[in-house]
Amino acid sequence: MTTAKTKSLATSSPTDAAEEIPWYELINDAPEPPEDAMQQASLILHVMSILWGRYHTDRTVLVSEQTNVIYDSDVPGSVVVPDGYVVFGVDTDTIEMYRRSYRIDEWGVPPAFVLEVASESTASRDLNEKRALYAQMGVQEYWRLDRHGYYGEPLVGERLVGGKYERFELHTEADGDVWSHSEVLGVDFYWREDDDGIGYCLLRDSETEEWLKTPGEEIVARQEAEAYAREAEVHAREAEVHAREAEERARGVEVHAREAEERAREAEERAQQELYARQEAEARAREAEERAREAEEREQQELYARQEAEARNQELQAELERLRRQE
Repeated sequence: MTTAKTKSLATSSPTDAAEEIPWYELINDAPEPPEDAMQQASLILHVMSILWGRYHTDRTVLVSEQTNVIYDSDVPGSVVVPDGYVVFGVDTDTIEMYRRSYRIDEWGVPPAFVLEVASESTASRDLNEKRALYAQMGVQEYWRLDRHGYYGEPLVGERLVGGKYERFELHTEADGDVWSHSEVLGVDFYWREDDDGIGYCLLRDSETEEWLKTPGEEIVARQEAEAYAREAEVHAREAEVHAREAEERARGVEVHAREAEERAREAEERAQQELYARQEAEARAREAEERAREAEEREQQELYARQEAEARNQELQAELERLRRQE
């Protein structure tokens, strides 16, 4: 919690009186933090920066932290400074550019969500005076976070029912996490303690169940994702090069295979031709051998016939000689 201080008024003139400046335009638009603000600062910044990141593109949602909320413009001093708050259905650009405070009666809608974070000097007022005031203002949900034990519990969410706050149900997980659901924000607030017993708050989208990040964490995550994507792209290009090289090698192997197949086919054709030639030569050789055998047989027959003729001739000569001697 912070406090708002009113600036000192200068000596007024009749003209000034005619154009009196509203009291809410004179209060400090940078409220003075409590003396123990360091106990709250990091937790407020963490939660509200997540909510800012969730809504910053919707210019009908005002997300603010430690700024003045005027709940009755007609009553001077009707100002409260929540540690953080969210308002729906307003002109955020106009408020952030041209207003010193958020005035409920100007925009017609109170904050839907208010956050207070405990410090030693602010805890009592957060639990009592401000809780009653937020209910009177019509704040739909009032949430409190406490990492030091000043509230007596680290996480409490309340909703306005019939003008009074009723607690949201708290859930405790097996790992010790405590969480509760915000209806107006659509997020779950998780309270977790690290190994040293230091508590911190996480926010999760109730619908998608995704953990919400601060804009800084989103930037880091996006940079890591982009770096991973670039690395993946490099690997993909390298893989593509390797694939092209492998394809080229495959084409080379295919060419060599076709050449080898062609050579094998040519060799097979030559072998077939040689086989045909050898078979033809063998056939011719067999024919020549057959003719030679036939010629040899004829020659033998002629020899037998000649020998037989000579023998017959000798017999006839002998017979003639014998007949001559008989005469």
